[in-house]
Formats: sequence, C-alpha cells, structure tokens
Amino acid sequence: MTNLIPPRAKKQLLKEYWVRVVSVWLMLWAAALLLGAIAILPVFILVSHQVVIHKESAELASEKVVNYENVATELVRVSQLAKIIIDEGEVPAFSYYLDLFNRLEGSGVEINQLNLTREGLAIGLIQVSGIAKDRQSLASFRDRLLSQEEIVEVDLPISNLTLDKDITFNITVTLNDTNKI
Repeated sequence: MTNLIPPRAKKQLLKEYWVRVVSVWLMLWAAALLLGAIAILPVFILVSHQVVIHKESAELASEKVVNYENVATELVRVSQLAKIIIDEGEVPAFSYYLDLFNRLEGSGVEINQLNLTREGLAIGLIQVSGIAKDRQSLASFRDRLLSQEEIVEVDLPISNLTLDKDITFNITVTLNDTNKI
C-alpha cells in the first residue's frame, strides 16, 4: 500500500511522522523535567531556608566573637588597673613615716624637712633635716629612730656634732628590707 502513495505525499507523511515523534519526545522530556522540578522544589526551599538560618547564626556568632574580644581586652585592661591599685595599696604610705618621725621627734629636736623617696614599690632612703637643742637631744633622737624595727640604720655625720647647742643636722635613714613589696 505504501506503493500507492505518491512520492511527494510520502515525503510529507514521513516529515509529519518525524515531527510528531520529536514533539512527543519533547513533551515527554518537558513533563519529566517539570515533574523533576516539582519533586526538587521542597528540597530547594528547605536548603535555602537552612542557608538563611545558618547565615544568621554565623552572623550572630561573629558578633559574639567580636564582643568577646572586646570584653577580653577590656578585662585585661581592668585586670592591669586592679593589679596597679592592689600594688599601690600595699606600698607603705608616706604619711605613716611622717607620723613616725613626728612622734619620735621629742622636745629637744625640731624636724624642718623630711625627704622620702620611692624605689620601685618600696620606700628608699629618708633624709631628715632639722635643729636639735643639744648633742644629747640629737643622740637620743637617733637612738629612738634605731629602736624602731622598720629602721635599720641611721647615718648621722660627725660634722653635725661639732656644735654644742642649736645643732643643724642632716640624717639619712635606711629602712628595713621587709618594707619592700
């Protein structure tokens, strides 16, 4: 029967056949891709939602890290300040030594000048200048100073003892090492 169809119609029929075959296959592929896209859509939505959640979590974590770094540097700074405050609190106060020398001064000695120095966190040498009524008053002042457990040595130059009355003196006092911190 195919012999009865004219060649021109045969070509047209063959062309129409292949157009239908290709269009059916394209429709099948389109339907398969559409079904695949529909099947993947929930996974895509879930993954994109998880990405957003993890992105927010990462941003929050990075903010916390920056915050922790700021807190850590602030904590180090405050700790150093606290150490300085504690160290300064343990340093012997100059007022203690001023009171000590004023208490030990006595009636025959008048202290005019008291020079205290600090060596690190300890009190260094103390220079005491003043006027003594007589040699005995100056010697007893020196003895009162030496009787204190904080004081190790009192250096009274001999040139200070050349006069009998109204003796101007300069004493160098060395403190005990236990006063060092």
